[in-house]
Amino acid sequence: MKKKGVVELHFNWIFVLIAGAVIFAFFITIVNKQREFSEIKSSGTIITNLESILTGAQVSTRTVNIIDMPKVDIGFECNRYFIGSVPKQIKSNVVFAPGLLKGKTMITWTTDWNTPYRVTNFLYITDPQLRYIIVFDASTEAVAKKVFDELPKEISKEVVDVADIGDLVDKNNYKVKFVFMVNDVNNVPTADALSELIDMADKDVTAINVDAGTSNVIQSTGEMRFFKKHGNGWMAVNPITYYLKQESLFGAIYAEDIEMYNCAMKKAFKKLGFVSKIYFERSSSLETYYGSPCSTQHDPTHLDSMISYADDQLENFPDTLGDLETMNSIITNIKDQNHNAQLYSCALIY
Repeated sequence: MKKKGVVELHFNWIFVLIAGAVIFAFFITIVNKQREFSEIKSSGTIITNLESILTGAQVSTRTVNIIDMPKVDIGFECNRYFIGSVPKQIKSNVVFAPGLLKGKTMITWTTDWNTPYRVTNFLYITDPQLRYIIVFDASTEAVAKKVFDELPKEISKEVVDVADIGDLVDKNNYKVKFVFMVNDVNNVPTADALSELIDMADKDVTAINVDAGTSNVIQSTGEMRFFKKHGNGWMAVNPITYYLKQESLFGAIYAEDIEMYNCAMKKAFKKLGFVSKIYFERSSSLETYYGSPCSTQHDPTHLDSMISYADDQLENFPDTLGDLETMNSIITNIKDQNHNAQLYSCALIY
């Protein structure tokens, strides 16, 4: 009998332990679900507020906004941004941003992309904890300092001579972006830049090598190649890509990688094609309406060419630098036509 009682006592304790574990697991599950729901709700609220902020930031061009944010990670892709598991579509907006923002402050900057008429606004996003380092040599010092001056003073930026690049120190930034303006874009940048950043994760240190010219004016088109840290050196990312107007060069500086940059530029070319078609239809009508000399200024040939090139870039960017150089020539021709229309007191093209 005593043995039977001991067995029953053990069984009761086992039952209590199992029942307790089940009840404990039940409450843990409820707490986790509630926490997950709370985080999703909070993320949704921040996403909604952020959408309003970004929409407002895109309206006023050539403006810099410093925005205080809750301490949350904000991820960016070409077509969406997200907080936690809550995404929000960027849609047709042209946004250049790092893949991840971790700070409590967001810096937005907006410029207008004109070709020569206004096509769209470019929105650039970063935070003070991202470090941008512009590197020059004797032949590119003037243009490198021009790029430095054009970028907002509110971001963490510096410009250094390639001869002094080994003197850089780690400032505990969670991301570092180098902008090399020192040689052919096919050449791998100097590994000396990484001497003090060797302990940073490869994904957190990136670079572009840019051909922006050698004068104190940023040339209108050029080649660029993206690089990423690979141990104690650099690894090139294919293919070479290009910029059209300095606003897209700035986009490459802000963009996380070549995929995000190329995707954003395709959106820009899509808008360019759409806006050009509107001006084409208008000038075609005015050419028919006017006699000489105004009909000549509204010859829509250049606008038609712009539509063709924009549509091609939408499909094939980055294709060739020659195509963008041709587009830049078309921009000049349309600008000249518009100027002549003004001289002859004709309706303007744009």
